[in-house]
Amino acid sequence: MCASLLVVEDDEMISEFLVDNLRQDGHAVTVVGTVTDALVALRRTRTEIALIDVSLPDGSGLDVVRMIRSGEAGASDIGVVVVSGRGTEQDRIRAFERGVDDYIVKPFSYPELLLRTASLESRLSGRVASVLTVGSLTMDLAARAVTLDGVLIHLPGKEYELLSVLARDPNKVNMKEDLMERIWGYRNCGTRTLDSHASRLRRRLTAVADGPWVINNWSVGYSLRTVLQ
Repeated sequence: MCASLLVVEDDEMISEFLVDNLRQDGHAVTVVGTVTDALVALRRTRTEIALIDVSLPDGSGLDVVRMIRSGEAGASDIGVVVVSGRGTEQDRIRAFERGVDDYIVKPFSYPELLLRTASLESRLSGRVASVLTVGSLTMDLAARAVTLDGVLIHLPGKEYELLSVLARDPNKVNMKEDLMERIWGYRNCGTRTLDSHASRLRRRLTAVADGPWVINNWSVGYSLRTVLQ
């Protein structure tokens, strides 16, 4: 599969290396080096996956991620991979909290980056068109649209993914470690990221219709509704 990629990288040596190799592997690639140019490119060109550095001349690449997931930069459901020289656990957690799909630390292996990009592309293209309904909550998975009591709710990427998992079996208690692995690809880096996303998702839903929604069951797992409902 060949995706339309946006490379956001201010290091010319790295950006040229990525562009040359990704194009040789059949991808359509646009490259920019600043936050400002990234937003322009996202609004003007078709992008399926963005590879984003964190340290940019005019700001943080995580600001680009935030604007993607909020819809400010156009489509909010594109794939996002951070490619950064910052590799601490806190750096990764901060990025996943913003809604990235994957995190690659520099210096990176190009074959690994290519495989991770292909895996993400496969996940994005493999979404099954269907509708999930839980009471007055409806999720159109094909359109990535969520309505509650007839009100359209805009959800950032990871909150949407969390809701889609919980809505498939609303009374099931999904273990936190399983949710971390399924949504973020990690099991053993703590659950603070999951807890913060669950809390924000709960607030968005209860602002429209009384809950309970997104229940933290015995602090070990989440269900969309209470187990007894």
